[in-house]
Amino acid sequence: MRANIVKEIQSRFSDHYDDFFIEEELVEKTTIFLIGFNTLVDLAKSKLFVQQMADSSASVKALFKNLSDRINVDTEQLIQGILEGNLVIVSQDGKQNVVVDPIVKNLRSSISEPKNESPIQSSTDAFGDDINTNVGMIRKRLSTASLCHCSYQVGELEKRKLSMLYIKGRTPNALIEKVNEQLKGINTDIETIDDLNLQFGKRRLSPVSHLSATELPIQAIHSLKKNRIVLFLDNCPFALVFPNLIWDMLGGINDRNFPVILSFMLRFFRVIGLVATLILPALYVALVSVNPEVFKLDLALFVAKSREGIPLSAFLETIAMVVLVDLILEAIVRLPKSVGPAITMVGGIILGQAMVEAKLVSNLLVIVITAVVIASSAVIGMQNSLYIRLLKYPILILASLFGILGVCTGFIITIIYLASLTSNDVPYMTFRIKQEGETK
Repeated sequence: MRANIVKEIQSRFSDHYDDFFIEEELVEKTTIFLIGFNTLVDLAKSKLFVQQMADSSASVKALFKNLSDRINVDTEQLIQGILEGNLVIVSQDGKQNVVVDPIVKNLRSSISEPKNESPIQSSTDAFGDDINTNVGMIRKRLSTASLCHCSYQVGELEKRKLSMLYIKGRTPNALIEKVNEQLKGINTDIETIDDLNLQFGKRRLSPVSHLSATELPIQAIHSLKKNRIVLFLDNCPFALVFPNLIWDMLGGINDRNFPVILSFMLRFFRVIGLVATLILPALYVALVSVNPEVFKLDLALFVAKSREGIPLSAFLETIAMVVLVDLILEAIVRLPKSVGPAITMVGGIILGQAMVEAKLVSNLLVIVITAVVIASSAVIGMQNSLYIRLLKYPILILASLFGILGVCTGFIITIIYLASLTSNDVPYMTFRIKQEGETK
């Protein structure tokens, strides 16, 4: 029968800790229990090490002394040792225990710098393809008993591992239960992030995802502390934060490395970038072709002169330039990294200059489109940048028909649409998820 101390430890980690283990080993005809997290401890190598040490020890007591000087500590210290990634060994009668520095999981062998995010004044570690390594990176940085881990096998033909992490007592229980039910109900193959996204009731034509992907462990931990759920999919080098909120594209944990006033300034600039991406092209079309009377006379004459000799309407030249720029941005992603940026930058400059000299587009439009490209890159997350670039097209069409009224109407409709989106009853436009038990 297991000792009371082992039962007490097991009861602390009995639910929602799927990477927790208790292994029995026989040493000198005496049973000992090896306890820890398999995402932090290399169990096979640690067991071999303990057996080798046992061969050179006269008794279990001598073995414990040879393994470590942290012997016979209380239960709370044992639990803390487990959370810190140590291997805890307890004798069968529970009278002897030891906290051992184990042969740990190598959490850096497959870790590289992030490719899609650029952390400033922060750790440059990024998640990898191995799901246990990714969970271990979170446990290593967030050593608390409140961090819960649930694992799943999802898929029909191809079974893939999926892990759900959350902080017990912070993430709302209703949200946890709903997500747990949805993950257990997956009966199709999960090949992409969007396949997983569809399991949360995504509208198929909606560009906004339920999941926010991040490569950075510090950002995933920040999301956990903000009462959200983090999902890991095997062979996917991202933490998938659920639910995705609009604040994810406006503020990040790296902002807090700066003084408050600078952090506020960065977020304010991202808001400006978001709004500019949505309305600048539409505003150009509205003011040039539908509502030129808004300009003062000298400014109206300047705009008219800049478009002198251009055969295309303002709407057509704007659509042509916006599509061309989106093609260039997509080419930057698809081309080899060694030549992609150089080719697309030179090609964009030469093509843009040639179009201006050929009188196909105006100089003013080139300035507007350049500003839009820069503004769309100011928001956090490539996926957020993509869907914001998509939402500018409906506003552009309305502006070509109704001018300034169309710009305002399109912008308001976009806000209403984003406000209507929910993820398991959590509105997309909310800035904060209430902590479990919080009423205000």
